[in-house]
Amino acid sequence: MFRMISLIGLFVMASCTTIEIKEQDIFDVKRTIGPEYFKDKPQRLEEVQIASQDSLHLEGWFISHPSAKGTVLFYGGNGFLRETAHWIIRAITEQKMNLLIFNYRGYGNNAGEPTISGLKTDAMAAYHYLVNTRNIPAERIIIHGHSMGTLLGGYIAGQQPVGGLVMESPVTEVRYYTEQMMPALLKPFIEFEIDSNLLNDSNIDQISRITVPLLIVVGKEDRITPPAMARKLYHTAASPDKRLKVLTKGGHNDLPQRKDYQNILYSFYDRAIKRSLSQGASE
Repeated sequence: MFRMISLIGLFVMASCTTIEIKEQDIFDVKRTIGPEYFKDKPQRLEEVQIASQDSLHLEGWFISHPSAKGTVLFYGGNGFLRETAHWIIRAITEQKMNLLIFNYRGYGNNAGEPTISGLKTDAMAAYHYLVNTRNIPAERIIIHGHSMGTLLGGYIAGQQPVGGLVMESPVTEVRYYTEQMMPALLKPFIEFEIDSNLLNDSNIDQISRITVPLLIVVGKEDRITPPAMARKLYHTAASPDKRLKVLTKGGHNDLPQRKDYQNILYSFYDRAIKRSLSQGASE
C-alpha cells in the first residue's frame, strides 16, 4: 500500500517539479534467514505447522534456546514473511528467548485469503499452539506485534492470559494509520474508503483493558506509524507496568538492527516474566 501511494504521488507531482530518483531508492532489501543460520549457534530452528480453522495449516518456525526464560509469539505487519524476518528473529532469540514466528493465511506458501477475521483466527491458533501443543505456561509467553501486527497482539493479550505485551511501531486505529500514510500534498486528490471490518479494530480500546506489563517502542523518524500513535497508546494503557521508548533516528522497519533496541527487549523480557511468575506464585 505504501508503495502504491508513493507511485501516485510521483504521477501527481511529475507535471510541476523534477523528482530525483537515486539508485538505492529502487531496491527494497529484506535479508533472508533460515535453518542454516543457527547451524553453529545454541538456538535450534524447527519447522512447524499451526492448525488454524478452515482446515488451514500455517507454516511456522519454532526457534528454541537451551537457556530460554520464556517464549515470544511474534505477529508481523502487512507484507510480513518469516523468511525475510532476519533482524527481528536475531533480535529476539539473542535475548535467550524461544520464538514462534509464522506466516498468515494467504502469505508465503499458506493457502487461503487474508481477512481481518481470518488473521485473528490465525493469531489465536498460534497462541493455542504454544499453550496446548508446546505446553508452555501462559505466564511465560510474551506477545510481540509490529505495525499492523500490534492489532493482533492487542487482540490476543486482551483475550488470553500472557506474561507481557510488546507493541513495536504500533497502530492506534486503522483510519489514523491510512491518513498518516498519505502525503499531505495528495490528500485533496484521494479519499480512502475503509472497509467496515477494519474500522472495528482499535488498539485504543484494547490497551485500555490490558493490565499485563507493556512495552511500546517506536522510532522517532517513523513516518508510517509516528510516535504520536505510540504516545496516545501509552497514555491510554491501563497497565501499571508500562514503558514507552522513542528511539532517536529510528524508522518503521529498522529498529531490530539496533543494540539499544535489543537491550530494551532484554530488560523488558526479564522484568515481565519475573513479575508474571511472582504474581502466579502469590495467587
